[in-house]
Amino acid sequence: MVRKRVWTTLVLIALGVLADRASAGFVPSDEASVELPLAIRLTEAEPASEPFGHSMFCRRVPSLCTVRPGQRPADADGALVLDHPAMDMISRVHRVVNRAIRPQAERVGAPDHWKVGGVSGDCEDYALAKRELLVRLGVPSRALRLATGHLRNGEYHAVLLVRTDRGDLVLDNLNRDVRAAERSGLRFDMIQDGDDPRVFRRVRPAAEARALGV
Repeated sequence: MVRKRVWTTLVLIALGVLADRASAGFVPSDEASVELPLAIRLTEAEPASEPFGHSMFCRRVPSLCTVRPGQRPADADGALVLDHPAMDMISRVHRVVNRAIRPQAERVGAPDHWKVGGVSGDCEDYALAKRELLVRLGVPSRALRLATGHLRNGEYHAVLLVRTDRGDLVLDNLNRDVRAAERSGLRFDMIQDGDDPRVFRRVRPAAEARALGV
């Protein structure tokens, strides 16, 4: 518990200047001309089984598994309005957390233990840490979705997905930069429901979504 508090405090201190800049609406001159990303939005389908590790995580810290409002602008669907300060904040949180956590896979045969905080962890721990920090920086939780899928080699993987009014952005501990969902290299299986963090939904493949007209 002490390590968790220390880790979170240090990262929040590192992001303090960022929070002040973003809340003031400051946009660095060299970023104002950078084009904001445009991405697809994953299509959600029927409910799927909540990952066991997430279920246990919510039993331990139920306060982190509720809908939490934010101060940053969102559209009617709960997607974050993406401007340059918001993109800068998302990118910095992504890089800071990627540097703060040392990758460490779960022991073979051990229960899948999801957590926020700590100096080491696996893909879910990176995603949860980014989600918590962005919530603390004012992003509505409805825009922050845990998503699971498979890498090109077939390996299971989890990431944080930020739903914006310009599409879905993926924060992956395996990538240095924030990427559009279609450029993430992941075949998505499930995504967290924005209205209930305890619910996960199947991701409808793009071809299936087009055939259904959704």
